[in-house]
Amino acid sequence: MNHCKVIALTNSKGGVGKTTTTVNLGAALAADGKKVLLIDNDPQGNLTAAFGYTPAEYRNTLAKLLLAEIDSPEDVELHLPKTVVHTEGGVDLIPANKRLADAAARLQVMQLSQYSAGGETGQACETVMRGLLEKLTPLYDFILIDCGLKHELLTVNALTAADYCIIPVQAHFLASEGIPDVLDLVHAVQQKWNPELQIAGILLTMYQSRPQLCRSVRESVGDIYGETFHVFERPIEYSIKVAECPAAGKSILEYEPKNPASASYLSLAEEVLRLGEA
Repeated sequence: MNHCKVIALTNSKGGVGKTTTTVNLGAALAADGKKVLLIDNDPQGNLTAAFGYTPAEYRNTLAKLLLAEIDSPEDVELHLPKTVVHTEGGVDLIPANKRLADAAARLQVMQLSQYSAGGETGQACETVMRGLLEKLTPLYDFILIDCGLKHELLTVNALTAADYCIIPVQAHFLASEGIPDVLDLVHAVQQKWNPELQIAGILLTMYQSRPQLCRSVRESVGDIYGETFHVFERPIEYSIKVAECPAAGKSILEYEPKNPASASYLSLAEEVLRLGEA
């Protein structure tokens, strides 16, 4: 098996399509025959709900795995079979719900202990997810982490564990506002915990070719960031059908394969498959 690529999807601005991209990029990679794990790293459980599941019904979630990684790492592998959900779409899922906020609070307590001790003592609170994923990467080709807006330590953990991050940006006015915050956070993680972390690219989502505004945003993002960071070749096409998918518990590739949005995600997957190539 090739080296597993861990990709965090993050943006400090909401409504940009992080969860939708995680679901559909995962489906597109699985359609190519890759073994894919999706991780819901948001206490709101949006990724879990996107598969038609009810987050509150799950007792075995990412929170339990993170807490086990902190308290008894040797027991994590015992929890994995009860936690990983095998979805009908061919990807695996580690679900999340509000209990993840408790795990985030535990990480904050660890952080305060580290600072009060004058530095890192024992396991660093920023590296807990990295320890967890070391047990999972041998099993998959790709692990995609859907990050939420709050609980920055959870996002820092995802970036510390990741090889790459993707920054989804809605193709609307002011949608690129969140990019500088993400870049600052990525830089901090690179400096302190994960020097190998790379920005895979900026992804325009909810794109409509006809409105001038969308075209202007695409040009603006390219002008501002294109020389420094990769901007994915094909924006993700807007389609109302994408919003119908969670109720069906399916990706757009399953729900409506010939939809332009499906083609957009397949194009994105092709670029992601080339990550790391010389």
